[in-house]
Amino acid sequence: MYAVVGVWSMDESRHEEQQRTLHERIVPLTREQPGFVTGYWMRDAETGKSHTAIVFDDEKSAGAFKKLVESRSREAAMTGVTADFFALVEVVADARGV
Repeated sequence: MYAVVGVWSMDESRHEEQQRTLHERIVPLTREQPGFVTGYWMRDAETGKSHTAIVFDDEKSAGAFKKLVESRSREAAMTGVTADFFALVEVVADARGV
């Protein structure tokens, strides 16, 4: 498996708008992508950072998703979201509860 991971700076004054966009547009769009396995969107209100980990079953699908997100960076910036770190990585282990 492969993941697209990111750390994002968030304009906290636009939190409600960003959450609406996340739930109405970003999550459904991500779920539709070929090879999608699971996704996590996390928020640290103290730092104003968001952390994402979106997992795909193969490198090609993860790479295509990374390009899609990069192509929409200007749109994200208009809602107060900018990427601090964004990468495609190999998932080398995972653990799940029973």
